Amino acid sequence: MGVFRRPELEKDNPIAPQMYVGPRRRLALARAASKSQVPASVDLTEMLQNLTAAAERFVAGVPASKQRHKERTALLKAITQAQRLLSDELPL
Repeated sequence: MGVFRRPELEKDNPIAPQMYVGPRRRLALARAASKSQVPASVDLTEMLQNLTAAAERFVAGVPASKQRHKERTALLKAITQAQRLLSDELPL
């Protein structure tokens, strides 16, 4: 490991300094982000269904462990709450 290495050029370096972004670039990025907003045609219910399905797949794929028990139960409670909300909104 050399003394004169530049940490900002190393991939995935958490201690690397952040790249400077000037005011013009910052405004251009903000304009681009505002143009790429989620379209209004996407329904909130559909988004919540997709998010709930993805969370269920994640919980099913991750093995249960004592270290992650709190996070897992919190995610399961959130999934249950979202499913209750969706079942109230959607008539079967």
